[in-house]
Amino acid sequence: MNKAPTGDKFSPRLPVCGGIFLMLLILLGGCSNRTVQINLVPTHQKVAPHFIHATTAWFNNNRVAIVNVSGMLMDSRGGLLTSGHNPVSDLKQTLDEIAHDTRVKAVILRLNTPGGTVTASAMMYHDILSFRRKTHLPVIASMMDVCASGGYYVSCAADYQMAYPTTITGSIGVIVQLFDFHRSLEYLGISAPAFVSGPNKETGSPFSKMTPSQSRIIQGFVRQFYARFRGVVKKTHPLVAPADWPRLTDGRPLTGQSAARYHLINSVGTLQDAIALAKQMAHIHHASVVIYSRAAHGSGSIYAKAQPIKPLGQLNLVNIQLGSAEMAAMLHPQFLYMWEQ
Repeated sequence: MNKAPTGDKFSPRLPVCGGIFLMLLILLGGCSNRTVQINLVPTHQKVAPHFIHATTAWFNNNRVAIVNVSGMLMDSRGGLLTSGHNPVSDLKQTLDEIAHDTRVKAVILRLNTPGGTVTASAMMYHDILSFRRKTHLPVIASMMDVCASGGYYVSCAADYQMAYPTTITGSIGVIVQLFDFHRSLEYLGISAPAFVSGPNKETGSPFSKMTPSQSRIIQGFVRQFYARFRGVVKKTHPLVAPADWPRLTDGRPLTGQSAARYHLINSVGTLQDAIALAKQMAHIHHASVVIYSRAAHGSGSIYAKAQPIKPLGQLNLVNIQLGSAEMAAMLHPQFLYMWEQ
Protein backbone atom coordinates (compact mmCIF):
# COMPACT_ATOMS: atom_id res chain seq x y z
CA MET A 1 0.00 0.00 0.00
CA ASN A 2 1.30 3.45 -0.88
CA LYS A 3 2.05 5.66 2.06
CA ALA A 4 0.41 9.04 2.32
CA PRO A 5 2.79 11.96 1.88
CA THR A 6 4.25 13.11 5.17
CA GLY A 7 4.39 16.78 4.25
CA ASP A 8 8.15 16.98 4.92
CA LYS A 9 8.80 17.80 1.26
CA PHE A 10 6.87 20.29 -0.81
CA SER A 11 5.28 18.91 -3.95
CA PRO A 12 4.40 21.57 -6.53
CA ARG A 13 2.03 19.33 -8.45
CA LEU A 14 -1.22 20.45 -6.82
CA PRO A 15 -0.77 24.23 -7.00
CA VAL A 16 0.85 23.96 -10.41
CA CYS A 17 -1.98 21.82 -11.83
CA GLY A 18 -4.57 24.16 -10.34
CA GLY A 19 -2.81 27.17 -11.76
CA ILE A 20 -2.44 25.56 -15.17
CA PHE A 21 -6.15 24.65 -15.22
CA LEU A 22 -7.25 28.20 -14.42
CA MET A 23 -4.83 29.68 -16.94
CA LEU A 24 -6.13 27.31 -19.62
CA LEU A 25 -9.68 28.49 -18.89
CA ILE A 26 -8.57 32.08 -19.27
CA LEU A 27 -6.69 31.40 -22.48
CA LEU A 28 -9.57 29.40 -23.92
CA GLY A 29 -11.97 32.17 -22.96
CA GLY A 30 -9.72 34.68 -24.68
CA CYS A 31 -9.78 32.69 -27.91
CA SER A 32 -13.53 32.89 -28.26
CA ASN A 33 -16.40 35.24 -27.44
CA ARG A 34 -18.90 32.38 -27.36
CA THR A 35 -20.96 31.65 -24.30
CA VAL A 36 -22.66 28.48 -23.13
CA GLN A 37 -26.21 29.05 -21.92
CA ILE A 38 -28.82 26.79 -20.41
CA ASN A 39 -32.09 28.67 -20.77
CA LEU A 40 -35.12 27.99 -18.61
CA VAL A 41 -36.24 31.27 -16.83
CA PRO A 42 -37.96 34.24 -18.57
CA THR A 43 -35.73 37.25 -19.24
CA HIS A 44 -36.40 40.86 -20.34
CA GLN A 45 -39.33 41.27 -18.01
CA LYS A 46 -40.86 44.00 -15.91
CA VAL A 47 -41.57 43.50 -12.22
CA ALA A 48 -45.27 43.36 -11.39
CA PRO A 49 -47.39 42.37 -8.36
CA HIS A 50 -48.90 38.89 -8.17
CA PHE A 51 -51.47 38.03 -5.51
CA ILE A 52 -50.55 35.46 -2.89
CA HIS A 53 -53.45 36.15 -0.57
CA ALA A 54 -56.39 38.41 -1.40
CA THR A 55 -58.30 40.01 1.45
CA THR A 56 -62.00 39.22 1.69
CA ALA A 57 -62.81 42.56 3.33
CA TRP A 58 -65.13 44.71 1.23
CA PHE A 59 -63.88 47.95 -0.29
CA ASN A 60 -60.35 47.20 0.85
CA ASN A 61 -57.49 47.73 -1.59
CA ASN A 62 -54.70 47.68 0.98
CA ARG A 63 -51.65 45.63 0.06
CA VAL A 64 -48.55 44.28 1.78
CA ALA A 65 -45.79 43.81 -0.80
CA ILE A 66 -43.15 41.08 -0.55
CA VAL A 67 -39.86 41.77 -2.32
CA ASN A 68 -37.33 38.96 -2.79
CA VAL A 69 -33.61 39.60 -2.32
CA SER A 70 -31.74 36.38 -2.98
CA GLY A 71 -28.50 34.94 -4.29
CA MET A 72 -25.15 36.69 -4.51
CA LEU A 73 -25.48 40.48 -4.48
CA MET A 74 -23.63 41.92 -7.46
CA ASP A 75 -24.17 44.92 -9.74
CA SER A 76 -24.08 42.73 -12.84
CA ARG A 77 -26.23 40.27 -14.75
CA GLY A 78 -24.34 37.30 -13.39
CA GLY A 79 -21.84 34.95 -14.93
CA LEU A 80 -20.60 31.45 -14.22
CA LEU A 81 -23.43 29.45 -12.63
CA THR A 82 -25.38 32.56 -11.62
CA SER A 83 -28.73 33.88 -12.77
CA GLY A 84 -29.01 36.34 -15.60
CA HIS A 85 -30.64 39.12 -13.56
CA ASN A 86 -28.92 42.03 -11.85
CA PRO A 87 -30.06 41.94 -8.19
CA VAL A 88 -29.20 45.62 -7.63
CA SER A 89 -31.24 46.69 -10.65
CA ASP A 90 -34.07 44.31 -9.75
CA LEU A 91 -34.43 45.76 -6.26
CA LYS A 92 -34.34 49.36 -7.49
CA GLN A 93 -36.90 48.65 -10.21
CA THR A 94 -39.19 46.86 -7.75
CA LEU A 95 -39.03 49.63 -5.16
CA ASP A 96 -39.77 52.21 -7.87
CA GLU A 97 -42.86 50.23 -8.93
CA ILE A 98 -44.08 49.99 -5.34
CA ALA A 99 -43.50 53.70 -4.72
CA HIS A 100 -46.07 54.49 -7.43
CA ASP A 101 -48.68 52.06 -6.07
CA THR A 102 -50.74 53.87 -3.44
CA ARG A 103 -52.43 50.60 -2.47
CA VAL A 104 -49.21 49.27 -0.91
CA LYS A 105 -49.13 50.11 2.80
CA ALA A 106 -46.06 48.11 3.91
CA VAL A 107 -43.13 46.22 2.40
CA ILE A 108 -41.44 42.98 3.44
CA LEU A 109 -37.94 42.25 2.20
CA ARG A 110 -37.64 38.46 2.04
CA LEU A 111 -33.88 37.92 2.21
CA ASN A 112 -32.05 34.71 1.40
CA THR A 113 -28.47 35.67 0.54
CA PRO A 114 -24.91 35.11 1.81
CA GLY A 115 -24.03 38.66 0.72
CA GLY A 116 -21.99 39.90 -2.20
CA THR A 117 -19.76 42.73 -3.28
CA VAL A 118 -19.13 45.69 -1.01
CA THR A 119 -20.51 48.23 -3.47
CA ALA A 120 -23.62 46.23 -4.47
CA SER A 121 -24.53 45.76 -0.79
CA ALA A 122 -24.11 49.49 -0.15
CA MET A 123 -26.16 50.43 -3.22
CA MET A 124 -29.06 48.24 -2.14
CA TYR A 125 -28.85 49.53 1.44
CA HIS A 126 -29.07 53.15 0.28
CA ASP A 127 -31.87 52.40 -2.20
CA ILE A 128 -33.98 50.99 0.64
CA LEU A 129 -33.26 54.02 2.83
CA SER A 130 -34.20 56.32 -0.04
CA PHE A 131 -37.44 54.37 -0.58
CA ARG A 132 -38.34 54.72 3.09
CA ARG A 133 -37.71 58.47 3.07
CA LYS A 134 -39.74 58.91 -0.11
CA THR A 135 -42.77 56.77 0.75
CA HIS A 136 -42.79 56.69 4.58
CA LEU A 137 -43.90 53.05 4.30
CA PRO A 138 -42.79 50.58 6.98
CA VAL A 139 -40.17 48.10 5.71
CA ILE A 140 -39.60 44.78 7.49
CA ALA A 141 -36.64 42.52 6.74
CA SER A 142 -37.64 38.86 6.97
CA MET A 143 -34.59 36.57 6.90
CA MET A 144 -34.90 33.07 5.48
CA ASP A 145 -32.20 30.34 5.47
CA VAL A 146 -29.26 32.73 5.12
CA CYS A 147 -29.03 36.49 5.51
CA ALA A 148 -25.36 36.97 6.23
CA SER A 149 -22.69 39.60 5.69
CA GLY A 150 -23.83 41.79 2.75
CA GLY A 151 -27.35 40.39 3.15
CA TYR A 152 -27.31 41.47 6.78
CA TYR A 153 -25.89 44.86 5.71
CA VAL A 154 -28.87 45.34 3.36
CA SER A 155 -31.34 44.30 6.06
CA CYS A 156 -30.03 47.08 8.33
CA ALA A 157 -31.86 49.57 6.08
CA ALA A 158 -35.24 48.18 7.18
CA ASP A 159 -37.36 49.51 10.03
CA TYR A 160 -37.43 46.08 11.63
CA GLN A 161 -35.30 42.93 11.29
CA MET A 162 -36.86 39.51 11.87
CA ALA A 163 -35.31 36.08 11.37
CA TYR A 164 -36.20 32.45 11.87
CA PRO A 165 -34.40 30.91 14.87
CA THR A 166 -32.45 28.75 12.41
CA THR A 167 -31.48 31.56 10.02
CA ILE A 168 -27.72 32.03 9.53
CA THR A 169 -26.96 35.73 9.82
CA GLY A 170 -24.22 38.05 11.08
CA SER A 171 -20.82 37.38 9.46
CA ILE A 172 -19.98 41.07 9.77
CA GLY A 173 -16.72 41.57 7.92
CA VAL A 174 -14.87 41.84 4.62
CA ILE A 175 -13.03 39.29 2.50
CA VAL A 176 -11.03 39.61 -0.72
CA GLN A 177 -9.68 36.52 -2.46
CA LEU A 178 -6.62 36.94 -4.69
CA PHE A 179 -5.01 34.50 -7.13
CA ASP A 180 -1.23 34.13 -7.48
CA PHE A 181 -0.02 32.35 -10.62
CA HIS A 182 3.58 33.55 -10.67
CA ARG A 183 5.00 30.25 -9.35
CA SER A 184 2.96 28.23 -11.84
CA LEU A 185 4.20 30.45 -14.66
CA GLU A 186 7.79 29.99 -13.53
CA TYR A 187 7.30 26.22 -13.44
CA LEU A 188 6.08 26.31 -17.04
CA GLY A 189 8.87 28.63 -18.12
CA ILE A 190 6.40 31.39 -18.98
CA SER A 191 7.03 35.03 -18.17
CA ALA A 192 4.37 37.75 -18.10
CA PRO A 193 6.22 41.08 -17.88
CA ALA A 194 4.14 44.20 -17.31
CA PHE A 195 5.26 47.75 -18.03
CA VAL A 196 3.81 49.94 -15.31
CA SER A 197 3.82 53.61 -14.38
CA GLY A 198 4.48 52.97 -10.71
CA PRO A 199 5.51 50.20 -8.28
CA ASN A 200 1.94 49.61 -7.07
CA LYS A 201 0.15 49.60 -10.44
CA GLU A 202 0.17 45.78 -10.47
CA THR A 203 -1.45 45.52 -7.04
CA GLY A 204 -3.70 42.45 -7.08
CA SER A 205 -2.36 41.07 -10.37
CA PRO A 206 -2.34 37.25 -10.40
CA PHE A 207 0.75 37.21 -12.61
CA SER A 208 3.21 38.86 -10.22
CA LYS A 209 4.24 38.27 -6.61
CA MET A 210 2.60 40.71 -4.23
CA THR A 211 5.00 43.05 -2.48
CA PRO A 212 4.66 44.12 1.17
CA SER A 213 3.62 47.59 -0.02
CA GLN A 214 0.86 46.14 -2.21
CA SER A 215 -0.31 43.88 0.60
CA ARG A 216 -0.65 46.93 2.87
CA ILE A 217 -2.75 48.68 0.22
CA ILE A 218 -5.17 45.74 -0.05
CA GLN A 219 -5.38 45.38 3.73
CA GLY A 220 -6.06 49.11 3.98
CA PHE A 221 -9.07 48.73 1.70
CA VAL A 222 -10.31 45.85 3.83
CA ARG A 223 -10.03 47.97 7.00
CA GLN A 224 -11.90 50.89 5.39
CA PHE A 225 -14.77 48.71 4.15
CA TYR A 226 -14.93 46.88 7.48
CA ALA A 227 -15.14 50.18 9.38
CA ARG A 228 -18.00 51.25 7.12
CA PHE A 229 -19.86 47.98 7.80
CA ARG A 230 -19.37 48.30 11.56
CA GLY A 231 -20.54 51.90 11.41
CA VAL A 232 -23.79 50.93 9.71
CA VAL A 233 -24.46 48.17 12.24
CA LYS A 234 -23.66 50.36 15.26
CA LYS A 235 -25.85 53.18 13.98
CA THR A 236 -28.87 50.90 13.52
CA HIS A 237 -28.40 48.69 16.61
CA PRO A 238 -27.99 50.91 19.68
CA LEU A 239 -29.06 48.15 22.10
CA VAL A 240 -25.98 45.98 21.50
CA ALA A 241 -23.83 45.92 24.64
CA PRO A 242 -20.44 47.64 24.11
CA ALA A 243 -18.63 44.59 25.49
CA ASP A 244 -20.22 42.38 22.81
CA TRP A 245 -19.13 44.43 19.78
CA PRO A 246 -15.66 42.89 19.27
CA ARG A 247 -17.04 39.35 19.26
CA LEU A 248 -20.13 40.12 17.17
CA THR A 249 -18.14 41.92 14.47
CA ASP A 250 -15.21 39.51 14.08
CA GLY A 251 -16.79 37.83 11.05
CA ARG A 252 -18.53 34.95 12.82
CA PRO A 253 -21.96 33.79 11.61
CA LEU A 254 -24.80 33.59 14.13
CA THR A 255 -28.16 31.88 14.25
CA GLY A 256 -31.23 34.05 14.24
CA GLN A 257 -31.83 33.06 17.86
CA SER A 258 -28.38 34.27 18.92
CA ALA A 259 -28.66 37.43 16.81
CA ALA A 260 -31.89 38.32 18.63
CA ARG A 261 -30.31 37.65 22.01
CA TYR A 262 -27.45 40.06 21.24
CA HIS A 263 -29.84 42.63 19.64
CA LEU A 264 -28.38 42.32 16.13
CA ILE A 265 -31.98 41.78 14.99
CA ASN A 266 -35.24 42.86 16.59
CA SER A 267 -36.84 39.45 17.04
CA VAL A 268 -37.23 35.92 15.77
CA GLY A 269 -40.34 35.12 13.78
CA THR A 270 -41.77 33.56 10.67
CA LEU A 271 -42.73 35.19 7.39
CA GLN A 272 -46.33 35.09 8.61
CA ASP A 273 -45.23 36.99 11.71
CA ALA A 274 -43.56 39.56 9.46
CA ILE A 275 -46.80 40.01 7.49
CA ALA A 276 -48.78 40.51 10.71
CA LEU A 277 -46.20 43.02 11.94
CA ALA A 278 -46.29 44.87 8.61
CA LYS A 279 -50.05 45.39 8.93
CA GLN A 280 -49.64 46.48 12.54
CA MET A 281 -46.94 49.02 11.66
CA ALA A 282 -49.08 50.32 8.77
CA HIS A 283 -52.10 50.62 11.12
CA ILE A 284 -54.33 48.43 8.96
CA HIS A 285 -56.33 45.32 9.85
CA HIS A 286 -56.85 43.75 6.44
CA ALA A 287 -54.63 43.64 3.37
CA SER A 288 -53.91 41.50 0.35
CA VAL A 289 -50.41 40.05 0.17
CA VAL A 290 -48.66 40.50 -3.16
CA ILE A 291 -45.23 39.41 -4.29
CA TYR A 292 -43.35 41.40 -6.88
CA SER A 293 -41.76 39.33 -9.64
CA ARG A 294 -41.03 39.73 -13.33
CA ALA A 295 -43.71 39.99 -16.02
CA ALA A 296 -43.27 40.82 -19.69
CA HIS A 297 -41.05 43.50 -21.22
CA GLY A 298 -39.84 46.07 -18.71
CA SER A 299 -37.45 48.94 -19.19
CA GLY A 300 -35.56 48.17 -15.96
CA SER A 301 -34.05 50.77 -13.64
CA ILE A 302 -31.17 53.23 -13.71
CA TYR A 303 -28.86 50.34 -12.82
CA ALA A 304 -30.01 48.09 -15.67
CA LYS A 305 -27.42 46.84 -18.13
CA ALA A 306 -27.84 46.60 -21.89
CA GLN A 307 -29.23 43.17 -22.69
CA PRO A 308 -28.67 41.11 -25.83
CA ILE A 309 -31.64 40.46 -28.11
CA LYS A 310 -32.98 36.92 -27.74
CA PRO A 311 -35.66 35.02 -29.66
CA LEU A 312 -39.20 35.38 -28.33
CA GLY A 313 -40.12 32.76 -25.79
CA GLN A 314 -36.54 32.06 -24.79
CA LEU A 315 -36.21 31.07 -21.15
CA ASN A 316 -33.29 31.38 -18.81
CA LEU A 317 -32.76 29.33 -15.64
CA VAL A 318 -28.98 29.02 -15.47
CA ASN A 319 -26.79 31.35 -17.47
CA ILE A 320 -23.32 29.80 -17.77
CA GLN A 321 -20.99 32.25 -19.45
CA LEU A 322 -17.48 31.24 -20.40
CA GLY A 323 -16.40 34.22 -22.47
CA SER A 324 -13.07 35.98 -22.04
CA ALA A 325 -14.54 38.88 -20.08
CA GLU A 326 -16.17 36.59 -17.51
CA MET A 327 -13.04 34.49 -17.07
CA ALA A 328 -10.89 37.60 -16.66
CA ALA A 329 -13.33 39.02 -14.11
CA MET A 330 -12.85 35.92 -11.95
CA LEU A 331 -9.23 36.98 -11.41
CA HIS A 332 -9.87 40.60 -10.47
CA PRO A 333 -9.82 41.41 -6.74
CA GLN A 334 -13.40 41.50 -5.44
CA PHE A 335 -14.01 43.02 -2.03
CA LEU A 336 -16.93 41.14 -0.53
CA TYR A 337 -19.34 41.39 2.35
CA MET A 338 -20.03 37.68 2.05
CA TRP A 339 -20.24 34.57 4.18
CA GLU A 340 -18.14 31.91 2.47
CA GLN A 341 -19.14 28.37 3.46
